[in-house]
Amino acid sequence: MTEWITTREAAQRLGVKRTTLYTYVSRRLLTRRRNGGESLFDRAEIDALAGTRHHPGSPLGVLPMRAVRSSVSEVREGELFLRGVPLADLADEPFDEVVDLVLNTAPAVAVEVPAHLSALPLNRRLPGLAQWAGSRGERVEPAAAAGIAKGLLSAAPVALGGQAEPDRPLPDAIFAAVAGRPGSPREVGALNTALVSLVDHGLAASVVAARVAASARASAYDCLVAGYAALSGRLHGGIGPSALAVLRSGGPDDAEQGLTGFGHWRHPEGDPRADAILARLALVEGAAPTLARLSEIAARTERRPNIDGALAALVLICGLPDDAAEVLFQVGRTAGLAAHVAEESEEDPLRWRATDPNT
Repeated sequence: MTEWITTREAAQRLGVKRTTLYTYVSRRLLTRRRNGGESLFDRAEIDALAGTRHHPGSPLGVLPMRAVRSSVSEVREGELFLRGVPLADLADEPFDEVVDLVLNTAPAVAVEVPAHLSALPLNRRLPGLAQWAGSRGERVEPAAAAGIAKGLLSAAPVALGGQAEPDRPLPDAIFAAVAGRPGSPREVGALNTALVSLVDHGLAASVVAARVAASARASAYDCLVAGYAALSGRLHGGIGPSALAVLRSGGPDDAEQGLTGFGHWRHPEGDPRADAILARLALVEGAAPTLARLSEIAARTERRPNIDGALAALVLICGLPDDAAEVLFQVGRTAGLAAHVAEESEEDPLRWRATDPNT
């Protein structure tokens, strides 16, 4: 028997706008029926199209994960929601409060920062701290990942070379630790928005890695380490230097060439995370030349800046180290990773197993 689903659910499953659904109907890729004033779609057809369709700009061979449901975040019609709240409503909220929204009010588990972390590059310190802390005490179940994440975030400024100041807002302390100087209120405000924007973005590679570890019932620390490992990839959180190179050089002359930092297949009308960050950066003194260069590249290539382009602009405008974008990605995404780890702990174990579609 055919199961009919609403336009909203069909668009969400495909990750497209409603108007795109109607385009598929006109091309006879989908069947639509009317029920009163509402359009309904065949769920089997939607799921089949989701499993075979290649979104423009998306990685080739993306595996369908329609069976994985999460309440942490979702991208719906190009907009990002955290726990059901639009990013636009959270962009100016304190990062600590957004962390509580995503992780609830679990108390932080204290983490001591070892002296040897100072010998590591900035972008290796938070993963190194998680690995070290996980090897020091009793095993912590993945269900308790929220408290672990909050402990790591509290310790992050010290791990990154800053001072232990418990009453200082985390974005302020992170800025000072990474930049080596206090940030102006507007610089810190832009960084706060960046951290909020980086909390979660659905089943990205780092989230999948963390959830696979949680499915195997690894410790909460090890689940986060797995997420950080995937995040370090040069096509994920480690893409910052490539985006910086594009912004510094002015971008390629040919718009068909690779253009790191611009365009996003899940946000064809523009990345809301980038829009939020760039709006705050526009208020920072001295930002105009960098933002003008970003706009010029976008106009010439007809691709709007994405989260990586916005982070590259933040790094240049605020004079941060070249690896700062990955560090900010790690700090912001720690909350999202932990939320997914805790959520996965409630599912059947070892469910992330490949199957042969031909058997």
